[in-house]
Amino acid sequence: MHSTESINTSHQVLREGKARKLSPKSTNHVFYQIGREQVDGELYVRLIGNEGGGMHSKEWVSLNNVLDIITTQEKPFKSSCLKGVFQSGSANNAVFLAACIRGMGLTIQSDKSVFLHVLAPDFDIQRDELLSLGEQSTDSE
Repeated sequence: MHSTESINTSHQVLREGKARKLSPKSTNHVFYQIGREQVDGELYVRLIGNEGGGMHSKEWVSLNNVLDIITTQEKPFKSSCLKGVFQSGSANNAVFLAACIRGMGLTIQSDKSVFLHVLAPDFDIQRDELLSLGEQSTDSE
């Protein structure tokens, strides 16, 4: 378990991005970072901001945990399946993270609902590209 101080100071930011919020009524975005933890070398993602309001945690969460969760879903899944990756209980965490995951190209909207997700057809390519960020950062240090 990491202390809050190490979580805030021990990540090398490798990529920043933004993604549209899930609601079709919104044109606002959520903003995220992908970083590599300096001690364990693992990749993490965190929410860093959003347009239009809504509190959220800025804690780093394991990208591998997120990937494990979404790849084990057997049918279109709700954002709430991501709640467990956060220590903080903000109601927006899972929904905002789901928007980011969709923005990264890992998931797409389900045919059943704009708020349900399925893995993107090119999920493996998108996942491998994200995971390669950690390897690239190691080579460039």
